Amino acid sequence: MSIIGEHRAAATAIGLEEIILRAIEDPRWGDVRSAVMGFVKEEMVDWYYFQCADSYGIHFPHPKILEKFPHEMK
Repeated sequence: MSIIGEHRAAATAIGLEEIILRAIEDPRWGDVRSAVMGFVKEEMVDWYYFQCADSYGIHFPHPKILEKFPHEMK
């Protein structure tokens, strides 16, 4: 992958990370947290880890996300 692609992957990972962390921490989701977390797990977490890997060390997975959604190699 080119350096531009790696930076794009890092930028995507950062955007996904912000969304995932809000799903984990934001009190607005308290009443529907299990549904939100289910959606995040099914639709975003693998994409997030893929983008982190594609950034080739520019961006690493956030510890809170690793704790909540352990990375599973597929």
